[in-house]
This record gives sequence, C-alpha cells and structure tokens, in this order.
Amino acid sequence: PLRDVYKRQVPTNKHFHAFFTFTNGTTLVYQDVRKFGTMEYLPKSQEATYFLSKKLGPEPTKETFKLAPFERTLVKSHRPIKSYLLDQSLVAGLGNIYADEVLWAAKVHPERRSDSLRPAEIKRLHDQTIRILQEGIKHGGSTIRTYKNTLGEDGTMQDFLEVYGCEGELCSRCGSTIEKIKVGGRGSHYCPKCQKK
Repeated sequence: PLRDVYKRQVPTNKHFHAFFTFTNGTTLVYQDVRKFGTMEYLPKSQEATYFLSKKLGPEPTKETFKLAPFERTLVKSHRPIKSYLLDQSLVAGLGNIYADEVLWAAKVHPERRSDSLRPAEIKRLHDQTIRILQEGIKHGGSTIRTYKNTLGEDGTMQDFLEVYGCEGELCSRCGSTIEKIKVGGRGSHYCPKCQKK
C-alpha cells in the first residue's frame, strides 16, 4: 500500500497525519502535534466561495487589511480583544503567540473589551498586526516546540518575541515583570504596566 511507501521515505512520527508524494519523489508531511489543524480538498473554482463561507478575515497586509472595517467591527463587540483576534474573523493568521506579541506592541491588555478600545489603540493594533506577522514571515515562523518549515528548518521568530513565553522575565520596554493569565482558555502573556486593563 501507498502508506508503506511513505513510511519508507519519511521517518515514523506519531504526529505525522498526512503524506503528499510528488512526481519528483519528494514527500510533504503534515505534522500536527496538538491536532488543531484540518484539511479540505476542493476545486480551484470554489476557493473564493469556500473562504467567504468560513468568515475568515483579510490577510494581514497593507493591501488587504484595512483600518476602517477593522475599527467598525471592533466597536460593536463586547468580546475580550485577545479572544476576538484569535477567532480569525477580524484578520487571518493570528495565533496565540502572535496575538500576545501584537497586543504587547500595541500596549493593549488582552482582557480589554473590544468596544472599549480608543481609535489610537485600534490603529496601533492594526499596524502592529501587519508588522509583526510580516516579521514572523521574514524569520520563518516561531519554533517553540516542534515547528519546522518545508525544508525541515526551525523558524527564528522566537528569538524576537517580547512577551510570549516570557513569564517572570522583565519587559524590554518598561522593566516590569511579564505575567501570564488565561483569556478565553488560552495562556496570555502581557506586561501589567505597559498593557493596563
């Protein structure tokens, strides 16, 4: 069977869930340690409709992630900003690590209600989302535990993180001690002085 062929080409790992073998003999392996990911196969002609149906926000680029719609949506919500950023409807691509980093850079507490944010804070959130995710791309992502790129290399963004995973360390901006709390069931790192509630 094909699965036996894949096993011969790729080392065995209980977190390998899907194998894609290409005509040149290389294999792309989907590894998901925490089992958060999903895959769906669809024709190219259905791509736009599919993403609309998932209610995903825009990509975090200057061209597609516009401030005005972001602000209009935030001022209508009572949700904590950290939880809202993570649900992918405001902007696509923010996971837990990058949401903490964006909130720190924008000086916004992760538990703040979205409708309590002032226009200047919303603009900072918008701008820092674009900046930090572009930095993440530039540095090949964050390898905290197991992430590797398609070449099997670690990302280096973890070397530039300001708050994520820094509980008990000093804030590089003000010198206060970084704390960790739960917001919407997710560990959230923040500076209590820079990011006032």
